[in-house]
Amino acid sequence: MKIINVNLDQLLYTEPVKATYDHDEEESGFFKKLFKKKDEEPEIPFFNQRVEEFGKDDICEDLADGYDAFIVKGAPFETMVVVSRCYLILPGKEIFPLYTVSRFAIKNEHYGNRPYEQYALDRFNEPYDPNYVSEYENEEGFELARFNILLQITDKNGLLYEYVFPMEVADRKEFRAVLNSRLEEIGARDFSDEDVMIGEFPVEE
Repeated sequence: MKIINVNLDQLLYTEPVKATYDHDEEESGFFKKLFKKKDEEPEIPFFNQRVEEFGKDDICEDLADGYDAFIVKGAPFETMVVVSRCYLILPGKEIFPLYTVSRFAIKNEHYGNRPYEQYALDRFNEPYDPNYVSEYENEEGFELARFNILLQITDKNGLLYEYVFPMEVADRKEFRAVLNSRLEEIGARDFSDEDVMIGEFPVEE
């Protein structure tokens, strides 16, 4: 499902970073504190680092120039994917600079990572229903996963990045077209599989 108006504060929300309070350390006295390793600082979430790296104001300015946002209807906000002029944004997970891309591919997840395959085929034409109860035990966890696609991005240094997120079959061709329109100026090449565009799974990989 295409989203027209995205809450940017929610899209770029970063987790507050707080120092952990160690009661045992407080009770241990002066000497333990004195010799405590200075590198024991709270870990900053990766998404926070990305927002800081690119600058929240600059990202918002880029989004103001236009974006395309996709989400499975009824799915949680954090499963959304947003493509702006300069960035691919996965809320709470990643902000990837599109100007570094040399090639990309939209595929199905690797064979061993998609136990939902038969479930996805059985419910192919059915919309996402978080309350759906399968006749088979433990299949409810596949309800959102059945929409999963794998986005592979190779940057100009030859590094490969992989991101998995759900996307309705009806949106996949448009998502691919959006990526191509953003990346054509820098000559990034598209190696997407045609099977995933129509919700099919190849017999062999």
